[in-house]
Amino acid sequence: MSSPLSGKRVMVTRAREQAATFTKLIEEREGISIEIPLISFEPRKQLLHSLRLSEYSWVLFTSANGVRFFLNQVKLPKGVKIGAVGSKTAKALKRYGIQIDLMPDDFVAEGLVAALAKQATPDEKILLPRGNLGRAVLPGQLSELGYEVTDLPIYDTVIPFESKAALIEVVENRACDVITFTSSSTVHHFVQLLGANNLKDQLKGITIVVIGPITEKTLRSYGIVPQVVPEQYTIEGMLESLEDFFDK
Repeated sequence: MSSPLSGKRVMVTRAREQAATFTKLIEEREGISIEIPLISFEPRKQLLHSLRLSEYSWVLFTSANGVRFFLNQVKLPKGVKIGAVGSKTAKALKRYGIQIDLMPDDFVAEGLVAALAKQATPDEKILLPRGNLGRAVLPGQLSELGYEVTDLPIYDTVIPFESKAALIEVVENRACDVITFTSSSTVHHFVQLLGANNLKDQLKGITIVVIGPITEKTLRSYGIVPQVVPEQYTIEGMLESLEDFFDK
């Protein structure tokens, strides 16, 4: 039996190095993937080795990128506890052979704060290696609970301007059926690269799917309402919800 996504042209806006997994899942459902990266990452050239990691009780990772850029530069000392937000972050840690001590059911920062409050004492030092655009919610709430937090930006999120021409061509020619947004940054960069005032009109007839509520809120701030928001905040969840949407 064919998938409801069969023959559907799905725009994948993830970073180039992260698009392959999404494309594979789309093609398994007989969909057609159109990869237009709307986000790119650059590691910060800083001396992480000067960090006294042994002073920290916890290192909290909020993305697979944070894991990659951090562990490519340093080795975690024995005894430090590890927290992770989301299944992709957890998978990235497992690839490095790192055992996870804390992983909330909610794939958002607030879930991590609630879970940590049950396990950690306020005198413990926490290191938060993440991107330059990480929301202030996590370090703010942790500090309020009395933890000593080091918010450490280890990579920058940038706009891949080389995607601009392809993006404009696909949207203007209605050459896709679905646009996927996997982060707030992909939404911001989409709007900046497209540079259209009449975005709602431009996107008529195209189904928009976001990975979760934070990305949805960002999209709505531009006056665009997504048709699909999955209950599971993963790319698999996005595609399952899309199938349900088209099935109806």
